Amino acid sequence: YQRRVRGFQTFQHKAVVSTQSTGQTFQHKAVVSTQSTGSFKLFNTSSQYIGFQGQDGMFALFSAIDKQIVKCVSHRTRINCSVFVDEHHFVTGGQGGFLTYWDTRTWKPISDFQDEGALHCTAVGLSDRHLAVGSDSGVVNIYNRDDLLRSCSAKPLRAVMNLTTSVGNVTFNSTGELLAVSSKELKQSLRLVNLHSLHCVPNWPTGKTPLNYVNSVNFSPNSGYI
Repeated sequence: YQRRVRGFQTFQHKAVVSTQSTGQTFQHKAVVSTQSTGSFKLFNTSSQYIGFQGQDGMFALFSAIDKQIVKCVSHRTRINCSVFVDEHHFVTGGQGGFLTYWDTRTWKPISDFQDEGALHCTAVGLSDRHLAVGSDSGVVNIYNRDDLLRSCSAKPLRAVMNLTTSVGNVTFNSTGELLAVSSKELKQSLRLVNLHSLHCVPNWPTGKTPLNYVNSVNFSPNSGYI
């Protein structure tokens, strides 16, 4: 029978797939969990947790070992994006531009802030030094991670305004020196940001780069390819 896939992740030599209509989640051919009302989007995995975005701001974490639910937390609005920081922290973002920095040891937020100028957060990514937040207007704000932990009114280091439609991906390379931002709503909507200068790379992509619509983007481990 047909299912619409909401998320797909690999971890520990396994693949985890979540579906839209029933909220079922599969590891290979085995059902790990079922949510009968609403759908879940698999957002990320770590060595300890598998995280899912649910409806009405619900966020569920399952054990990566036995696939049993560990905890559900509630974001203040509907969640559009989320990412693991490390084994003990993750970030959720969504409607209204609100983002929450969570601690899995206490299951409480350690920082709650609003993305500057954003109506809704649509994508979030992080490196060792920076947190990047994309919005439905096409703006990508780049923050210093330490600033966000010190203050709930931290200002972005730079607002990248080279996209004009809703941001779908914000992805750092392995060294945190490059940031790829993209939108799937308009052709050729991909930009690379140099994190040293906080400016977009001027000579790529060009008008002749055959990008078409960019649905997803990532870097190779050594950043030689994108």
